[in-house]
Amino acid sequence: MHNNWNTAIQDYSANHSTPEDPFLQAIHEFTWKKMINPRMLSEHLQGLLLSQLVAIHKPKILLEIGTFTGYATACLLKNLPQNSEIHTIEADAETLWKTQNFWKQHQKEHWVNWHGGNALEVLQSWDKNKKIDFIFVDADKSNYKNYLLICKDLLNPNGIILFDNTLWSNRVVDELDRTNDKDTKNMHEFNGFAQSLTEFETVLLPIRDGLTLMRKR
Repeated sequence: MHNNWNTAIQDYSANHSTPEDPFLQAIHEFTWKKMINPRMLSEHLQGLLLSQLVAIHKPKILLEIGTFTGYATACLLKNLPQNSEIHTIEADAETLWKTQNFWKQHQKEHWVNWHGGNALEVLQSWDKNKKIDFIFVDADKSNYKNYLLICKDLLNPNGIILFDNTLWSNRVVDELDRTNDKDTKNMHEFNGFAQSLTEFETVLLPIRDGLTLMRKR
């Protein structure tokens, strides 16, 4: 993907929203200095939306699929009630190790439950009686449909699940890309599948690279 979603409107919106706190600024700096593919970072505007949604929804159990350096994790944690649980899954062991070490140095007091390994395997072993209220997915896009199929049964009624990058650098609206590019075709098909699930109310938001918000009826 390329960074063509970083438009003047997106920048203007971010500049007229609540600024990043020091910990988020530190994660941003750490990611761009130390990590490969730093553009995978959730960043400011989307992070604020996640924080606001958590503040409104007040989930008791929150799950993130795809930790990376924990920018979105920190945003999800910010307004989470202290009697709630937050779980995050990262497939890459080295990334998770670096992230946990960074958090230990900069954010010692937190209650994040870190999970390493394949997210589908972690989800398969999830206690089915432990229903989830809020899920944020920003991991391997080829498995978005599989994540949704598993997570929809783990969600409580009125639960929320969000998928990142669903506009795929705006390539999903290009007929040629949808035909010839495997990743674009996959994302376009996922968007259609998500819309077709009648047990959810779904909205695809044109924020950054696209954010699909689904609420279980």
